[in-house]
Amino acid sequence: MSKFDNVYLIRGDEPSIVSRELEKLTISLLENEDKSLVVEELLEDDYQTDSEIYSVESLVSAIQTVPFLTRKRIVIGRDFARFSRKEDLEALLAYMKDPIETNYLILVWEKGVKLQRANQIPKSLIEAVNGCGEVIDVRVGRKVNGWIREQVGESSIMLDEASISLLEKSVGEEIARIPAILATLESVFGSGSDLQSSDIEPYIGQAGNVVPWELTDRITSGNAASALGILTRMQGNGAQHQMQILGFLSNHYFRILQLSGRSGVTSEEAANLLGDKSAYRAKKTLSEANRLGPEKSKRAIQLLAEADVNLRGGTGVPAETVMEVLVARLSSLYKR
Repeated sequence: MSKFDNVYLIRGDEPSIVSRELEKLTISLLENEDKSLVVEELLEDDYQTDSEIYSVESLVSAIQTVPFLTRKRIVIGRDFARFSRKEDLEALLAYMKDPIETNYLILVWEKGVKLQRANQIPKSLIEAVNGCGEVIDVRVGRKVNGWIREQVGESSIMLDEASISLLEKSVGEEIARIPAILATLESVFGSGSDLQSSDIEPYIGQAGNVVPWELTDRITSGNAASALGILTRMQGNGAQHQMQILGFLSNHYFRILQLSGRSGVTSEEAANLLGDKSAYRAKKTLSEANRLGPEKSKRAIQLLAEADVNLRGGTGVPAETVMEVLVARLSSLYKR
């Protein structure tokens, strides 16, 4: 019996990480076989029929073809987010009930260039894959630091807490850099090396961008210096335009203003007022609205309006300075 499953579904939220996982899985399945003879890869255009509709027919046909001159066959279905409806998958779901023992199917839930966004994976597809194979979930989401530690743990080098902390602060939201950095460290220092922050610092490179909610979290702490440090990284080398950052902050504080002064509001009621699909985000906004109160919430909106005028040339002050003053003033609102 093969040590591998016959069907895999790879899902993730960072394209480079998904691609790396696909490469790793493909190499494992090959087991020294000739890739050019074993692997067939289908992309978005390969699913298009003569009548210019998208169908899984070509994929099903490929996975039902028996190996020739090899012991196995691997079919990779890229750009598979094209098929988000159960009715589009019927032929493939039928195949999964009795997959060919020598054939291995890898479905990659990602959008092709012609698809605007990747929809949710149909429940029927997840159930079918779990029945005969494995769903490989490499989504990172907001659990960036935990994911980074997992990658370090899976590597052949050992990093102390100071090194991991430096790695987390340096890459920010550019998590796709992590595997490459770890590979470089393995190459330079060798497998099994126990490294400190001074060892890895020259190989990390320039600090990466940060997610916008990290800025609001630092502002909320009332620590202006810390918030300005995050802002500097966001503005560095034109990573994010000042109007883009201002837009995020404006949306954040307008949400707070909508809930400010509403006593006894539950998180579910707050979600309805804000138009949120769940109470999770609304609960955090409600907590901050209660903390700021009506007067400081209004003051935050005034500061944002002033910054908007100044960014449009109202005073001639450099855009970076306008944003620094804004962030410092917003942070001061949280001081008791």
